[in-house]
Amino acid sequence: MQISYRFQFSQAHVLTGFLRNLQQVWWVRFKWPLALLFALALAVCVHEGFPVLAVVFAVGIALLLSAPAIARLALHRFRQSPFYNDEIDFSLSESGSHARGRHSEVRHGWEAYTKARRFKDGLLLCHGPDAFHWLPDAAAADPAAIAAAQQLARARIRDYREL
Repeated sequence: MQISYRFQFSQAHVLTGFLRNLQQVWWVRFKWPLALLFALALAVCVHEGFPVLAVVFAVGIALLLSAPAIARLALHRFRQSPFYNDEIDFSLSESGSHARGRHSEVRHGWEAYTKARRFKDGLLLCHGPDAFHWLPDAAAADPAAIAAAQQLARARIRDYREL
């Protein structure tokens, strides 16, 4: 069984995939309360004269709120991709995945994927901490392909969750 997706590998596609990948990190859900807590701790440290702790909390705030900077880095990497602004035919089968553009193609066996996450608008297949494939439902060949891809990912990838 061949499950097909077709999408434009654009900046919007990369950013959507990046944001979905970021949503699965537990602390992202609490970043604003944590940033507020760190800001209060930073103010106390500055007021009480603890410069080393103040620097630690300032760095913590910067890291918590660094998603836009990380997204810009992801877009910079995107421009170096052989699939840059290409129309991608992405297919899933029993043997793995196959992505084909005008100038490049990539194959991955199911062993390469470490986790899969089903979102309300698509499927995220991860192979490594920063490498993933975002398959939006809108790019599926037909509505049956969405359910088939979900079932195949659930059967082949050990760490599968619906978010």
